[in-house]
Amino acid sequence: MDKDLAVLLVIVAIRAGVPFLVFRWQFAGGLLCILADASDSILQDALGAEPLKGHYHLVDKSFDTYYLSFEAIVAYLDPLARWAGIALFGLRAAGVVFYELTEIRATFLVTPNVFENFYLFVAGMRSIDPAFRIPSWRWLAGIVVFVGAPKVLQEYVMHYREAATWHFVKENILLWR
Repeated sequence: MDKDLAVLLVIVAIRAGVPFLVFRWQFAGGLLCILADASDSILQDALGAEPLKGHYHLVDKSFDTYYLSFEAIVAYLDPLARWAGIALFGLRAAGVVFYELTEIRATFLVTPNVFENFYLFVAGMRSIDPAFRIPSWRWLAGIVVFVGAPKVLQEYVMHYREAATWHFVKENILLWR
């Protein structure tokens, strides 16, 4: 079997399968989705393969939206978290569609993936205390700002400055050259 095809099959299996874990383990499944998202770049680099060639961005964003939709499906008992989650997921999904139609990279600065961090915060708090609820709109706004700031920074680095996060970590933190 061709190396690129083998790597592609592994990537598809990981990216398509891991999101189902969210239904069983909301918080841990969400963290594993993030690892699965990073796995495609890591596998390609480690194995010297390039199965997605010029289609990496489209495939990556499609799989991102796919796993985020699993997280969006997980029902929150908390009405504030549910509506905020739906709004943040919708914003990101609209941003991905707009980007794919226009290829304007700055789109992701206006539509950052704050949903992912918000989901992880709520799922994490609920894994600690199943009765956790966001007590007010003021708390909700504070949580969104708290979890959103790092994501806006990441979107700026990745999509506006066009610096590949994995390559930055690999070369500057892991010193893997």
